Amino acid sequence: MARLGKFRPGPIGVAVAMFDVWRRMSPKQRKLALQLARKHGPTAAKKLLQFQRARRGR
Repeated sequence: MARLGKFRPGPIGVAVAMFDVWRRMSPKQRKLALQLARKHGPTAAKKLLQFQRARRGR
């Protein structure tokens, strides 16, 4: 995974970037992205929470 250094985008910056990406997608790609998010989103969120808890525990 690439390191961002001191640059850490906040939640608003991430939301604006994701909206920009979403606007540029074709309807077919948007549908596919939603299907993938429904399938893999809960697993990805669980892994992210585990990572954050482990990181805070250090």
